[in-house]
Amino acid sequence: MNSTDYVFDPDNPWICQEFIIYRKNFDKKIDKSMLTVKTFDINLVKDYCVLLEDAFNFQVPTSSGLDDAIKYMSDLSTKDYFKNSFKSFWKENELIGFYWLNDNVVDKLVVKPSCQRLGYGTYLLTHAFENIFSNNDYEYALLDCLLQNKNGLAFYKKYGLIEGKIE
Repeated sequence: MNSTDYVFDPDNPWICQEFIIYRKNFDKKIDKSMLTVKTFDINLVKDYCVLLEDAFNFQVPTSSGLDDAIKYMSDLSTKDYFKNSFKSFWKENELIGFYWLNDNVVDKLVVKPSCQRLGYGTYLLTHAFENIFSNNDYEYALLDCLLQNKNGLAFYKKYGLIEGKIE
């Protein structure tokens, strides 16, 4: 199956397309002054979760709510990999997006819906890959995208990522 052939299956809404980028093919650069980068701040967990809920508005079934998202992210904040890799991106006092990594996997990448298609997704993704490739010996980086996230699928393909397996 190709991700473009996907027809939403309500019995299995969590089917994902894997994307891969190899270190040898990664050549994107960003203007580091475009956004301010901050680490995880537990006092901002509600702001992060509101953004997470808004960005995943395409998701069916819908998420279980803000309280569950806050509990989920608060639980994650006790894990070293999360605390060490979470990056939020700000323009002045506005939260534009965030990501976190798990080894060579971009575990989550979120951009505020009103800020999409303005170059911020490319900025965050490039920043994430720079982190993966500069701090480790990984030969490739991965991420998964829900097949129901048509905008995300199109973005990752346009960015130049290679489609891997669907599961």
